[in-house]
Amino acid sequence: MKKIYLATVFTVLMVFGAFSQTVVRTTTTSNQQTMYRALPNGHDGLNVGASFMLPIDVLSDYSSAGLALDINYLYPIAPSINMGFATGYSVVYNDYDGIFSESWFAEDVQFIPVSIATRYIPTSKVEFGADLGYAISLTDDLFDGGFYYRPVIGFNVTDLIQLNFSYTGVSNNRSWVTWSTLNFGVMFNLN
Repeated sequence: MKKIYLATVFTVLMVFGAFSQTVVRTTTTSNQQTMYRALPNGHDGLNVGASFMLPIDVLSDYSSAGLALDINYLYPIAPSINMGFATGYSVVYNDYDGIFSESWFAEDVQFIPVSIATRYIPTSKVEFGADLGYAISLTDDLFDGGFYYRPVIGFNVTDLIQLNFSYTGVSNNRSWVTWSTLNFGVMFNLN
């Protein structure tokens, strides 16, 4: 519950704090002209990427690695703020195939996230954001899906390539698995 609260507070503060930084104004003393420059808009538009997932917490007892494919479409809604939708496919590979007589953890844990994505771009090289939504489970009887949250920090290498670090959490009280992973990935802007 603390993680959900923290992710919600982070997103709300990020959105409200960004509205105070709409335009950068520079005044030169020699000719007393005011010049305006546009703030960075980050990786808006269609973005596709992949991440290596490192399971932590309870999930790390059953798996040591995972992969995620990410797709998002972001639209600038205000200076320095992009918002849109995000989806993809995530899987954490089972380390215990064939060991147990019952198949209570015999398959990989998989889900498809469907979420709203928000990004705050303070500079042209750094982005902060969060994805909030629902994770649809693809794993029978093991993982029911649930509330999906993913805080993200992105470093824009070029206009087309971004390295990102994130935490993915899926909360569901009916499932014994709490999805918790640290993610290291790359995103490509297709605009």
